[in-house]
Amino acid sequence: MDRIDLADLVVDFRREQVVARDGRRLGLRPRSFAVLRHLATRVGELVTKDDLLAACWPNVVVTEDSLTQCISEIRRLLGEQGRDLIRTVPRRGYVLALPEAAASVSTAGPIDPAGPPRMRGLFWQPIAVLPFDEFGTLHPDFAGLGAGFAEDLTTELARNRHIGVVARQNAFAVRALAETSAEIALMLGVRYVVEGSIRQAGTNLIVNVQLIDGRDSRHVWAERCVAPTASFFAMQDDLLARLVTGLFDGLCQAEQIARLACEASPSNAYELTMQAIAHLNQFGRRDLLLAHAALERALELDPAFATAYGLKGLAAATDAGLAISGSYGPDALPQAEATIRRGLELNPASPVGYRALSYALALRGAYEEGLAAAEHGLALAPHDAGSLAFLSMAQTAAARYGPALANAERARAQSSVPPATYAAASAAALYALSRYEEARQRATLATERSPGYTIAHAIGAAADMACGRSNEAEARIRTILRLSPGFGLRAPRVRTIYGSDRDLSGRFIEALEGCGLPDHADSAAVLLLDGL
Repeated sequence: MDRIDLADLVVDFRREQVVARDGRRLGLRPRSFAVLRHLATRVGELVTKDDLLAACWPNVVVTEDSLTQCISEIRRLLGEQGRDLIRTVPRRGYVLALPEAAASVSTAGPIDPAGPPRMRGLFWQPIAVLPFDEFGTLHPDFAGLGAGFAEDLTTELARNRHIGVVARQNAFAVRALAETSAEIALMLGVRYVVEGSIRQAGTNLIVNVQLIDGRDSRHVWAERCVAPTASFFAMQDDLLARLVTGLFDGLCQAEQIARLACEASPSNAYELTMQAIAHLNQFGRRDLLLAHAALERALELDPAFATAYGLKGLAAATDAGLAISGSYGPDALPQAEATIRRGLELNPASPVGYRALSYALALRGAYEEGLAAAEHGLALAPHDAGSLAFLSMAQTAAARYGPALANAERARAQSSVPPATYAAASAAALYALSRYEEARQRATLATERSPGYTIAHAIGAAADMACGRSNEAEARIRTILRLSPGFGLRAPRVRTIYGSDRDLSGRFIEALEGCGLPDHADSAAVLLLDGL
């Protein structure tokens, strides 16, 4: 065991320290720490007095009074819960009785990947924003700007409902007590730390920001912004929005890459869910099957994890709508929507849940409801590029093509490595606006990013036909059928991508039929889709 997470404090065995949740380091004599460590090796089991004396006082003759004093000191440290956590078995020894969530075992670092218990239910790993360092001599008007800027950044991050942000007072207090990002992360019970600096260079202010992984002090993301000193405060809101958006993008990329690159099997619901997102974004048959399996396992481990329900429903809707794996047909769409709604019952403020709901609603022809869900998802996560992309798709389905294109392009601009969905959302809006050459270029970007993305191939094929490139269109269709033989004109996503615009939807389907996309509709699909 690496650490014990309790409501009021954390015991870190790797660093041999005890830290209160408010950042204070709590004293515990080395011998008492050794006793606690030995008890922690056998949580829930009786550890005899003789065993403790031999392990903690090797080659030293002491009485049981020494052990009793250590147990008393540990209990005082643990507070009112101390006697319940360390139970005496008369005349025999002691039992360390921890709640399951308090014990953390990890070989990767001191932070439990699922986050401390008080952060459960949130999607992204918790973050602490530290006061920014002020380098050089700042103009008197900017005195204290480092702390003020960090406070504003904390507030802006906290507006997003799928991330936990440590209160400013706690983060600022710990900054003075710890030397490294890893220590700060441990003391605050977070996974990530945001650090930064502000300095004056001539007539400009330069702001540097870094997102640090608290397990190993590794830089996950960094940004450098330059603003004229004279107009800094006028630009501050835009600057903060840019930084928060970049933070989310860096966090998303880091978490997905970590889950795909991890050699060990995911050990908790959060890791499994992040792995599922990474697979889902590839849109390949194997990836979809892996995403389904990861989300099933996540919900087995944590039946109350709202985000996993939302993503499970989204994965099923995506698979059914795009006919990727062959495991889900159009008849799976009602259950997919029900699964998403179950997640929203557990967490009514889940941005991921509302994104998924917007997609599922569009697939059953409820375009205005889908648009409302996407708008609500963006309100819950105003700086998340993913929310912009899903809003763009909902706007396209509801025939709001200009705003759809603007939001898709904003999502692409805000992401350092945009996923295929952002380019595909842009391609769909461009096609609707008759900007066919640009549409085919965006569709190609999407399929280069995720070769299994059937609807992106289809948008590219329809745009090719509009540009008189029938050979290229037919080649895209052959690629679709090689990757997903079940994809055809009756696929729910084909029928609903422009669903509220019957004329455009008809032209889109006609273009795909003209370049060789077959029907591929079984009776169940026909019955469902004819009702849209």
